[in-house]
Amino acid sequence: MGSNLVKRILERGWDRVDTGGKHSGLLNAMYTAGLTVWFHEKVGEVLAGPVITHPNIADSSSRIRPLILAGKVAEAKHANEIFHRERVAAGGVTQHTTAKSTHGWVFADTAYMVAPSQAIIGNHDFAIRELKGFHAMLAQEDGLLRHVFNASVPVEETYIGIDLWIDGTAWGRASGWWLAGVVDSLEAIPEAEWDRELVAMYEKTVARVIACQDGGLWHATIDDPYSLIDTSATVMIAYALNKGYQLGLGGEAAEQASFTALEAVLCQHFDWRTSILRHQQFGPMVVNIPSPNPRYLDAGNAYGQGFLAALFALASDGVRVRDLGARSLQRVG
Repeated sequence: MGSNLVKRILERGWDRVDTGGKHSGLLNAMYTAGLTVWFHEKVGEVLAGPVITHPNIADSSSRIRPLILAGKVAEAKHANEIFHRERVAAGGVTQHTTAKSTHGWVFADTAYMVAPSQAIIGNHDFAIRELKGFHAMLAQEDGLLRHVFNASVPVEETYIGIDLWIDGTAWGRASGWWLAGVVDSLEAIPEAEWDRELVAMYEKTVARVIACQDGGLWHATIDDPYSLIDTSATVMIAYALNKGYQLGLGGEAAEQASFTALEAVLCQHFDWRTSILRHQQFGPMVVNIPSPNPRYLDAGNAYGQGFLAALFALASDGVRVRDLGARSLQRVG
């Protein structure tokens, strides 16, 4: 039985759902927190409409994971068939949307939206390839990730370099998406099948994000201390660090960083009257706007609410990841 605080946090997030990715983040948190009855009720709401939708096909595919956790295996497999039939790839990984205006665009968000669902449904190799592909394409040399890359144009033919094009900066939420995608995928994959290269990528990125932590928090442009604080990036990263530590990754520094982050957001950026996480970077933003102007900040965004709830369950309510039973179906292939 999850705590009342976690439920209130998730209720505020559910009020802001407008994409499949926001459904899944909240549903995954409900499952993690042990809000079982409510979790099944909300899964039923998702199944009242189509699971896979366009143009945000990657976002919608993230619903597959909570469907499997809810025991809706047939529905999850049907959705997965549609996803693989209709997905568009760019640069060897899933393109975030099928919209013509974003042809070839690869988003870091997709690492979380696609890989964990593929891991839990049994497509281990596919999930691992996606995660490694996103890191190879979007990560800086130090392991921090950018938001977007246009894979439709060869690098040698681009007018300007990747560090300047659209969003060449290391985005806090991009590293959060990727790290969370890794831990939610590895949770479902037997440890004997973990990919060493992927684990090394994870450890490299973890070490760098910990070095960027500022007073427990992370910035929108994660390695720029002059950019605004982004609490959504903070709780995403902290969730991944805590869960990763429980899976044997990241070391004690990762666990400590997750607790420091939770304390910072609850003390400085959480409205205890409404259970709303404040000072989340407004989105969608293809280009980072590292300005403290209030127009670029959001409160109650479903991404931040979901990851805050899951982080609180892991770090404060004593949830043990290995007790959750998030195991993949029989491996495909």
